[in-house]
Amino acid sequence: MISFENIDKYDWLYALYMQYLNIAHNHIYYRKFYILNPENIPPKGQPTIVIANHQNGLMDALAILHTLYRDGRQPVFIARGDIFKKDAVARILRFLKIMPTFRSRDGNASDVRSNLALYNRAARVLRKGGTLVIFPEATHQHGHYMNTFKKGFCRIAFAAEELNDFKLGLKVLPLNIHYSNYFNFRSDLMVTAGEPFTFEEFFETYKENHDRGYHALNEKARARVKAITPDIDIPEYLNEIENLTQMMSEPLLRHKKLKPNLLPNQKDAAMTIIADIRRYHDEQPERFEQLMLKTREYMGLLKQMGLQNWIVNRKLNIFRLAMRIIFMIVSLPLFLFGYINNFIPGKITTFFANKSSDPMFHSSVQYVLGTVIAFPIFYLIIFGTVWAISKHFWMALIYIVLTFLTAFFVHYYKVAFRKLLTFFRARHFHQTDNYKRLCNLQKEITDEVEPLIF
Repeated sequence: MISFENIDKYDWLYALYMQYLNIAHNHIYYRKFYILNPENIPPKGQPTIVIANHQNGLMDALAILHTLYRDGRQPVFIARGDIFKKDAVARILRFLKIMPTFRSRDGNASDVRSNLALYNRAARVLRKGGTLVIFPEATHQHGHYMNTFKKGFCRIAFAAEELNDFKLGLKVLPLNIHYSNYFNFRSDLMVTAGEPFTFEEFFETYKENHDRGYHALNEKARARVKAITPDIDIPEYLNEIENLTQMMSEPLLRHKKLKPNLLPNQKDAAMTIIADIRRYHDEQPERFEQLMLKTREYMGLLKQMGLQNWIVNRKLNIFRLAMRIIFMIVSLPLFLFGYINNFIPGKITTFFANKSSDPMFHSSVQYVLGTVIAFPIFYLIIFGTVWAISKHFWMALIYIVLTFLTAFFVHYYKVAFRKLLTFFRARHFHQTDNYKRLCNLQKEITDEVEPLIF
């Protein structure tokens, strides 16, 4: 059994590795990485439990890690115990300062009982002024909604205070993690820091009854995370409301004269739309139901025709379309160079990502296996091969730099090509009854929702 004692001890090898990860995560895999309200993050040395929503597998943990690592701290994470079953994996996770907690469905009774020792070890990390990170939902999900919070983090919080005679001054820092796209390379990522809080008002409740203390802290913590999180709390219409936020985000931001392509603005718009739709549900349930039925039909037609919301009712600019086609033809040799040289690591990454039965781990595999491991290794192989063949170091260096840069070009070329196909597909359906119905539905939905959110 791997020991998790002294997991919070400063590790120079870990610090060196983090320098590499910072580049790979913040500047290569993600196009933009926003940290909002960084002044809310307690200083290094202040005992802190970080709690956050959980949507995107390992990428959520990395988002928090890169948010907190700016001052050199090495936070300890707590993750579900089932991923520690293999020794090799457990050793890697231990190096990354991740320790397990077991749910009843993850392991046997002895695993679950061992949580008490792990909770106490986590409490000692906090007692020494460390930072502990935990996802209270204890699972991840695809979509902008929050699950119930489990009370494991509450046990740790109260245990840490109890070890210090309730004088530790432990802070709980709520975070929200928000993505422009869960799966795509070069998407945007944002972490919002809420206001940290203490929970001394629950100490006496905890002393009288542990479970009531846990419940009180849990409720307060969830409310603090919810306040900074787009949370669709009408589960039966999750997909429809998600679609409405995507459909209405740009019109709302343009109405407010804000840039629609900035992720912080998009998140604010999503929270506004979700809140207004919830109010519509409460105040006019019959009209809300009709709106959901229209949205569901609209989504079905989009899927049936293989279209996306942005192309519906969009006027076709022949000149811009022609320029796009000419550019893609002229730049095809550059695309082919990048595609051929990045083909093997790209295919390896895609193959293993698709092997995961959980789609919310796809981006984790793409990042770890692709960005951090496969592409750098193949670049070294290509560099050595070109150097050996050409006998010129600088030629090999130029070649590998071009290979690296054209990897980005290949990505954006593919995005542009898919958009081009969507244009032609929309033109193909342009005169059909289904497309006309799609356009009418979009207008009806927009006309109904705009007065709610403007």
